[in-house]
Amino acid sequence: MELRHLRYFVMAAEEANISRAAARLRVSQPAVSRQIRDLETEWDVMLFDREPQGLRLTAAGEVALGPARDVLRQAQALGETLQPFRQTGQRKTIRVGFIPTALPGLLTQGLRHFRRTDLCIQISEMHPAAQIAALRREEIDLALPGAAGRQVQAEFFTRALRTTPLAMVVPADHPLAARASVRLAEFGADPFLSLSEERFPGRAKMEQRLFADAGITPVVALTATGLNELLGLVGAGAGVALVPADLDRLQSSGVKFLKLQRPQMKFHSAAVWRDSRRRREVESLVEVLATAEPPA
Repeated sequence: MELRHLRYFVMAAEEANISRAAARLRVSQPAVSRQIRDLETEWDVMLFDREPQGLRLTAAGEVALGPARDVLRQAQALGETLQPFRQTGQRKTIRVGFIPTALPGLLTQGLRHFRRTDLCIQISEMHPAAQIAALRREEIDLALPGAAGRQVQAEFFTRALRTTPLAMVVPADHPLAARASVRLAEFGADPFLSLSEERFPGRAKMEQRLFADAGITPVVALTATGLNELLGLVGAGAGVALVPADLDRLQSSGVKFLKLQRPQMKFHSAAVWRDSRRRREVESLVEVLATAEPPA
C-alpha cells in the first residue's frame, strides 16, 4: 500500500463518483479504479458498492475512511515539518532516454506535470539499444525504448505504457495509398524498408514472422538507422515499411499510413528503469506517463 492508494480512496469517497474523483486528482478514471481495486485486494474487503448512480461506502469503507484521512494528514504534516531541512536551489534531475514517438504524447505530458516542481527532467533522443546500454552504464535513469523484450524485463523494472497497432507506411503515390486499410499479402512485390537490427533489436525476426504469416517473401531493400530516416526513405519512394501506427505523429511529407487488416499486431510501449537513488522520483514520473490519457 502506498499513499496514493489512500489518496484515491479518500477522493472517491468524498466525491462518491469515479469520474469526479479522477478530475480532482488529474488522473484517468481507470487509474482511480485500479488503485481502489488494488487497495481492496490488499485489505481483502470491499470498500465501495458500485451502483448506477455512483459509489457508496460499504461498512468496511466507512471504518477505513477516517484512519485513511489521518494517515494522509500525518504525511502532509511530516513533509511540512521537514521543509526547513530541504536543500534550496537544488533540483533533482531525472535523465530520460526516448525514441521520437514518445515525445509528442507520453513524455510531453510528463514534462508538463513536473514543470512547477523541484524535479528537472533531462531528455535525450536515443535508439532503443543505446537506451538500454545507457541504463546499464547508469547514464540515464529512465528509458522509453518502445517495446521491452524478455531480457530487458528480466534485468530492469518495467511498466507497460501504451499499446498501438501495426500499420503500413507507403509513399503517397503508391497504388494502394488511397485505401483505408490493406493486407500485408498485397505487398509481396514491394521492396521493404526496415530498421537496423543493432539499434532496434528483434525487428528483423518480427518482420520475418509477419511475412511468413502473410505468405510473402519480399526483398528488404534498405535498413534505416532511425525512425525519421525510415519515413524519409519511404517518402522518397524507396519502399514500404511496417511501423507502429503512432509513428504518424512524426511530421513527414510524401507518406501515407494505412491500417493493417491482416496479420494484426500491436506494439506495447514500456518504461524501463533501474534501481537507483532516484528510483522514487522515476517511479513518480512513470506513474504519470502510465495513467495519463492518450493524446488525441
